[in-house]
Amino acid sequence: MKPELIIDAPIIGEKKIWVKKIYKPYFDHPFHFHKLCELTWIEQGHGKLIIGDYVGNFSDGEIILASPELPHLWKCDPVYYKGDRNLYTKAVGLYYPLEFPRRISDDIVGRIKYDELMLKAERGLRFYSGTREVVNHKMKELVEANGLRQLGIFLEVIDILSRSEEYEFLASPGFKRSTNANDMERFNAVYQFLLKNFQRDITLEEVAGVCNMSPSSFCRFFKHKTQKTFTFFLNELRIGHAKKLLQNENYPIKDICYECGYNNPVHFFNFFKQIEKQTPKQFREGLFS
Repeated sequence: MKPELIIDAPIIGEKKIWVKKIYKPYFDHPFHFHKLCELTWIEQGHGKLIIGDYVGNFSDGEIILASPELPHLWKCDPVYYKGDRNLYTKAVGLYYPLEFPRRISDDIVGRIKYDELMLKAERGLRFYSGTREVVNHKMKELVEANGLRQLGIFLEVIDILSRSEEYEFLASPGFKRSTNANDMERFNAVYQFLLKNFQRDITLEEVAGVCNMSPSSFCRFFKHKTQKTFTFFLNELRIGHAKKLLQNENYPIKDICYECGYNNPVHFFNFFKQIEKQTPKQFREGLFS
C-alpha cells in the first residue's frame, strides 16, 4: 500500500470543519499525512501509534491533535485481524484548516493561545487526565450535533485544548517532516515491517532491504530524518509493547521480555530503564499502587 496525502475532507481553503466517523474492523490507513489539522478521538480500539518519529500504544478514549503534514499511522493489535465480527474500532477524525479558528475570533488572548496550541501540535499532542475526559464527552456531543451547534462545540473543544496543561508531546523536537513521496514510501515500508515483525530477531540488513538501501545508507537516512538511531527506535517499539503487557500483573516479567523480541533479559531490563527511567518492576508497581 503506497503512502499518500489523504484528502478525505473537502474543505481546504474554506471556513468550515469536517467530521469523519470511523466504524470498521480495524484501522487500515498507511503512514500518511493531511493538509488539514486533525483531532482524533478513539472511542473504541487499541494498538500501536506512530506519529512523526514517536512510536507507542493507543487505547480507548485517546485524544490526539496533529498539525498539518505531520505523518502518522494507526495500527490495531493483531486480535483485530482475526475476523471476530464482534470486535470493531470506533473513532472520529475532526479536520479543519489551520487558520479557521483565528479568522472567526477577534479575541487577542484566545488567538495567542490557539497559535501556541498549534505550534505544539507540530509534534503531535496526546491529552490525558481531566482534559481527556472532558473532551471525550464533548466529542460525543459534537458528532451528534450539526450546524451552528456543532461549530460551537468545536470551538469549545479547541478552547479547552488551548488552555490545558494536561498533554504530552509525541514526536521529538528534532523530527524533520518530509512529504517527499520517496521518503514516505520508505518509512511506510519500514514501519509496516517493524509492526509486523518486532517480536522476533530483526537484522539491520533485513530492514534496510525492505526499502532497497544498504545498511549504512539506511542508518544515515533514518538518523537524519528522525534524529534517532534505528536500534533505539526499534527498542522504543518493543518497550512500548512491554508496557502494555505489564498491565497484566499476572504476566511474568521474564516472559514479557521474550514476547517483546528480546532473547536476553539483561538487554530487556537495560533498554527498559534507558527509555522509561525505571525498571519493569517499578513501572508495574506504579500501575497498581
